[in-house]
Amino acid sequence: TLGIAAGVHAAATTPDQALRGTTEQIQKLIKDNYKTYRADLPTFYKAVDDVVVPRFDVPYIAQLVLATNYKTASPEQRTRFAETFKNMLVRAYGNAMLDNYNSIQIEWLPVRVDGDKALVNTSMSSGSGQKYAIGFRVRKVNDDWKVFDIAVENVSLITNFRTQLNAEIKRTSLDDVIRRMESGEFAQAAPGAK
Repeated sequence: TLGIAAGVHAAATTPDQALRGTTEQIQKLIKDNYKTYRADLPTFYKAVDDVVVPRFDVPYIAQLVLATNYKTASPEQRTRFAETFKNMLVRAYGNAMLDNYNSIQIEWLPVRVDGDKALVNTSMSSGSGQKYAIGFRVRKVNDDWKVFDIAVENVSLITNFRTQLNAEIKRTSLDDVIRRMESGEFAQAAPGAK
């Protein structure tokens, strides 16, 4: 019955409610387990994977990032790329959340819904008072809202990675890029990464 209740809840949730719920859940987990997470990053990354990643449409993101390379990629390459890309984002954005969890204030702005897609805009301010416009592009997948792009100060995550990774794929190969992502070589290139 829990699964049925969760499904009913998801169908009635607006895009901003879905994102807000996920955000509040991970912020509470960080607050309650900060010392543990700081000492044991794999445990923290697992929490991010369990709580935040289900809010993202990872296969669709991989397809958008790979662009024309998606058509020529094998099913195994598509799966490996999606998993590796997801893990890279979990580490990059997980670290940013862990470093700033107690100083970030989020203002949820009006949502623009267009059928099965929506734009959820926020204004995030840090402890230093600096504000950032962050927009989440979401789409309905199985009656739930899933993120497929994030724009920080109007710079699209998808566009940024598509440009960077497809240039590398053209220079070397998709398998080489996946291998380098798996080894952590591209983690520093993620926006917001340290």
